[in-house]
Amino acid sequence: MRATMAVFRQGLGLALVCGACGLSGCSAAQPPTAALAQAELAVRQATASRAAQYAPSGLQMAQEKLTQAQTALAAKNYEEARYLAEEALVDAQLAEARAESASAQQTAHELRRSIEALRAETERASTTMGPSVP
Repeated sequence: MRATMAVFRQGLGLALVCGACGLSGCSAAQPPTAALAQAELAVRQATASRAAQYAPSGLQMAQEKLTQAQTALAAKNYEEARYLAEEALVDAQLAEARAESASAQQTAHELRRSIEALRAETERASTTMGPSVP
């Protein structure tokens, strides 16, 4: 009888541990669908921000890691899928930031050239008109 009770307690203890793990949401047992969705959105946003023009290698890395994450998810390798999705998210965000930075630098350069052209035109106009007589 005591042996039966000991086996019952061990089984109950194991069931409680497994139940607690299931309730707490062990990350290895759940597919990282949220992480993949975030990575997909980040890759789409990076593409829309002209990252393909200004940060093509970063965008390509993000796309490749997203594809690898989707493959790992399909193979039920959830830990690897989560890791790759997080890397894809960061790579896409970095590519988007680099694209925005490069675009802003280009806009600033064009504005400087326009200002210089306006200054030169103003100086030319003031020298050709000569001194004004009051």
